[in-house]
Amino acid sequence: MQMDAGGCITFQNGEVLLFNPLEYSRRSSTEINHLGAHQVPRVIADFSTVDKVTPATLFAVGYQYSIPLDKWNLGDQACDYIYTGSSPLDFEIPGTLGVIMDAADWESCSDRDRTYPLFKGMEILNAKTHSPVANFVQLSAEDILSGNLDLQLLPKHVILVLTTVNSHAMPAMRRVFLELAMKGITLPVIIRRQYPEAEEDQLQLYASTDIGGLLLDGMGDGIMIDANGKVSPQKINSLAFGILQAARTRISKTEYISCPSCGRTLFDLQETTAKIRAVTDHLKGLKIGIMGCIVNGPGEMADADYGYVGSGPGKITLYKGKEVVKRAIDADLAVGALIELIRENGDWVEKDQAG
Repeated sequence: MQMDAGGCITFQNGEVLLFNPLEYSRRSSTEINHLGAHQVPRVIADFSTVDKVTPATLFAVGYQYSIPLDKWNLGDQACDYIYTGSSPLDFEIPGTLGVIMDAADWESCSDRDRTYPLFKGMEILNAKTHSPVANFVQLSAEDILSGNLDLQLLPKHVILVLTTVNSHAMPAMRRVFLELAMKGITLPVIIRRQYPEAEEDQLQLYASTDIGGLLLDGMGDGIMIDANGKVSPQKINSLAFGILQAARTRISKTEYISCPSCGRTLFDLQETTAKIRAVTDHLKGLKIGIMGCIVNGPGEMADADYGYVGSGPGKITLYKGKEVVKRAIDADLAVGALIELIRENGDWVEKDQAG
């Protein structure tokens, strides 16, 4: 396999695949049940080790049930599917949520509304029945790359759940995506990574590297992170959405761009960031640059929607994009001035109106 300067990859059999690692292009995939194609990558929460999933279980993954109103309230980081293993649910789920069950238990489930089977390996080929809407088929990178599986035999409505035992997960999975492209297979792909021994800080590093690298290459239509109970479902869910946001593939919260403090920083960066975050963290999708000095700040926050930059002792300069809007504002008044600037440009919403 060789790659030329333009990013074309030529394989030994003479086939050419256009893949440019220096230019983002999302992999072409078929849409199945709002997953794949132009849809944002979906998040699957793993509750297969939970003894019994209840409405309270879903609080950790963005869903809150209001008893007085008898309805579900969804957060900005509400997951799209939950995997319950062999356990069916005995309560009505939110309308935007799907449930994935092990195929054998799904077959015996009386209520299959928005519930879909997970087949291991190629067992779907011998299944008595499968979903007419969506079927999840879990295969490892090692099995796919062995050449012993004919993925063309898979029926319609299949979503591939890709795993690997390779400690270098990102290149192993990337190779699978290239293999799928070579064979013209456009199944949506869920990237599933399992970290049974990882503590929270390790999980953040490993998952961000393994999954984030693939998303930056345009590979992956959803993600599923497992930590074997060592990290809470809430933190795993937040991490999943954080990875998607950092890769610019799904925006679910306000984003803050800030430089590390240095000798030129003209205000308390952490305290100021906390103040700005407290009044703007409901502005979903907005990017705000908070920079301590006028020297490097404007360049480092060049892709932000708004900028808050120290320009002198006790003075702040505000930016809209790359353009200076207000100069030398007193620091005591600058946060309010930032809010007013956002409001003037039509990007402000009140917290109680934020959806």
